[in-house]
Amino acid sequence: MNTQYHLKGRIWLEIENKTFIGEGKANLLRKTAELGSLRKAAGALEMSYRQAWYSINQMNKSVDKPVILLHRGGKKGGIAHITEFGEEILNTFEKSRKEFEQFLMIQTIILNKHS
Repeated sequence: MNTQYHLKGRIWLEIENKTFIGEGKANLLRKTAELGSLRKAAGALEMSYRQAWYSINQMNKSVDKPVILLHRGGKKGGIAHITEFGEEILNTFEKSRKEFEQFLMIQTIILNKHS
């Protein structure tokens, strides 16, 4: 029997032992930047607006610079704008996630060669 192993894992960035960004928050940042609205991003990700707002608020409070700027709106709704700092955080996380996935793939190959 030739068993194939697959290493899996997730990464996230913590600040003071609290998750700052992981896959879920990265998806929220990406979708908010794409749609220009936190409410629309939350809907697209099937997440409550309250949870989305809480996630962004926690991120913004954890660092000196805001990640996303939220502007309340009237009938047409508000707008959300990812900051340059937010884009840097998102790009750094994405790069680290891809490198981590490559690491897991290489280690999976090595593991299967020796099994």
